[in-house]
Amino acid sequence: MSVTVNPRFMEELRPYGEFDVQGCYSCGHCTAICPLVQSGESFPRRVIRYAQLGIRERLASAKEVWSCYYCGKCSETCPRQATPGEFMDCARRYFIVHWDLTGLSRRLYTSPVFTAAFLGGLGLLFAVLFMVSGGRMDPRSFDLFRFIDVEWLHYTGIVVMSLVGLVLATNVVHMAMRLAEGLQRPPETSLRLLVLDAWLAIRDTLTELGLQRRFSECEPLSSEEVEPTYRSRRTIHLTIMWGFFGLFGATALDLLFKEPGSHVPLYYPARLLGTVSGALLLYGTMWALYLRYKHQGGPSFRRSYLSDWLLLGLLGGTTLTGFLVEIAVYLPRGFFLGYMIFLLHVILALELLLLLPFTKLSHAVYRPVALWIHAFWGRRFHRRSFRSLWASRAKGREG
Repeated sequence: MSVTVNPRFMEELRPYGEFDVQGCYSCGHCTAICPLVQSGESFPRRVIRYAQLGIRERLASAKEVWSCYYCGKCSETCPRQATPGEFMDCARRYFIVHWDLTGLSRRLYTSPVFTAAFLGGLGLLFAVLFMVSGGRMDPRSFDLFRFIDVEWLHYTGIVVMSLVGLVLATNVVHMAMRLAEGLQRPPETSLRLLVLDAWLAIRDTLTELGLQRRFSECEPLSSEEVEPTYRSRRTIHLTIMWGFFGLFGATALDLLFKEPGSHVPLYYPARLLGTVSGALLLYGTMWALYLRYKHQGGPSFRRSYLSDWLLLGLLGGTTLTGFLVEIAVYLPRGFFLGYMIFLLHVILALELLLLLPFTKLSHAVYRPVALWIHAFWGRRFHRRSFRSLWASRAKGREG
């Protein structure tokens, strides 16, 4: 398979993380210590070599970029003091930017000034839009949808979701095409087996991502750095992930079955799901922010970047203001601060959704797609190997 060598590739990676793998001479310490290494893999040594040689296509198609949990053992044991763990983290950020055809991701990942101006301008635009549509604050009751017109909010949400869906679908197709180009061409097979392999790959991917069991294998070398379960990386990641999906589901149920602006009890299914999911999301987000601020919780929290703070800030801000609005809804009278919190909540939620294809949150789409493609390819080659073994045994019996 022909490849293109880019001698400036390492320089292209630099803006997306602090790492130093130039001293790596493929001794194999990182591969020996990595708990995720399976038979026949040289992880992370192989992908480091791709970067050193400037073979971006091979690095882009490597499963290890998306399966690494960044426990940091490889960096801590490297005799050359290289930083393979930091390199893997940097590669993920780089490819999220690289697969974005709009170019907006690059600015949001590398420029704090642009990010602040962009978010501020976007928030101001949404605020003016909603104030023009409504803006009426009733002090007698907390009437949210006289303050922000429900139709304007509804159609703004549709426009935002349509734009996000279009951009994300385009970027994911671009990613899948580039990733597949770097993989060996799979053998031809029947449609039935293709569907079966695709389904089994989906099952494997959802099982891995839904439970995150392999996080448990990636504990720090020192027992002093092992976090208690309630704030372990696995717990934080699971609460953020399931909290986010739960809130998404609760919002969808509200749109489908609840009259906008109507009051429902706390035990109403969508409200209960949203409350529990919001608590999970807020729990995980607050711990992640605290550990990053304190540089605790392992190597992945010791060094934070703009993309980390942006994602956690939007998630935490959206969830916290959502809870404050939920409390205000049940108060007997409306008040100015409550309306302002509601406006801030809507703006943060729309910004979080609109920036999904361009920020770290997009890894929630890219990572499952990448892992599914590798699982699908792997099952197809495994099936071919099984058929070859069966055929050779049949020939042996005939002989």
